[in-house]
Parts: sequence; C-alpha cells; structure tokens
Amino acid sequence: MVNPRQKGNRGEQQVIAILDRVTQEKWEQTPGSGSGKIKGDLRVHGKHNIFCVEVKFYKNVGFDAKIFTQKSNNFFKWWSKICKQAQQMKQEPLLVFRENHGKFFVATVREPKNTLRYMHIAWLGAYVLILEDWLDKEEIKFTNGDFVLEPWGPSSDWELADS
Repeated sequence: MVNPRQKGNRGEQQVIAILDRVTQEKWEQTPGSGSGKIKGDLRVHGKHNIFCVEVKFYKNVGFDAKIFTQKSNNFFKWWSKICKQAQQMKQEPLLVFRENHGKFFVATVREPKNTLRYMHIAWLGAYVLILEDWLDKEEIKFTNGDFVLEPWGPSSDWELADS
C-alpha cells in the first residue's frame, strides 16, 4: 500500500525539480507543508512569492464530469482551499496536480495569453492547462523582489497597548 504522505512528498519534489529548472529560482517545500502561518506547499525562500502553490498527486483528481458535484470532487475542494489560503497570504492561487502516471496540470486565475490549449472553468475562476505548456509559453514571474512576507510578525498597524 502506498503511503499518502510519501506520495505527496514525491509529487512536491517532482514539481520543485521542474520549477527549479524552468524558473532559475531555488524552490523548497514550505515548512510544515502549509500547516503553519505560511500557506501552500512550495515557495522560493527569501523572496516575496507571488503565488501560493499547492501540489496534489492523487489516483483520481476529479477533473472530469464530476467537477459539477462539489461535495465529491477533489479538484473543487483543492481549488477552493488554495484560493482561501492565497487570499490570506495576499498571493495568487496556483494548484499543481496530477493523476497517477499522468502529466502535471496547473490551475491559475491568470488567463493564458500565448496558448489556446487550456480550459476555463468560469464558475470557479480557474484556467487549467498542462504545467509544462504553461511554463514554456507564458511569461510568468514567480517572485517580486527580496521582500519576504512574515505573517508571524506584527502587522504595520500593531502598537503596544498602554500598561
């Protein structure tokens, strides 16, 4: 039997290898895999990340006719979750997913400009295409300078209470 955590970790490592190669950035797994204050599975350490990246590697991703059945659809659940997390982090959602023995796909809120090989799921606000095509054909910037978001620190409007 396959250990789901090992399978998920393997999927994340495969995506890191692709992103390292294509973006010329040094990608890593998010500490705690997004369970802490920093959301998402992957990031470029020491940089302001534009995307909140979630990686899913499942037997059945649910990217089929079941997409209209919200309660039993993995894709719908994952997309909803990453959109909420991205909003919390003030980033754009980016879902990278694949089924066993398949290609990696990406779901993004950005409409592709340089390819027609994508699907638009209007009611979810998602554009889905093959990850390699998206990386090769679109001009994607993943980081925005060296500013690092530190959600664990005090906010700019924080002040010490009078004692």
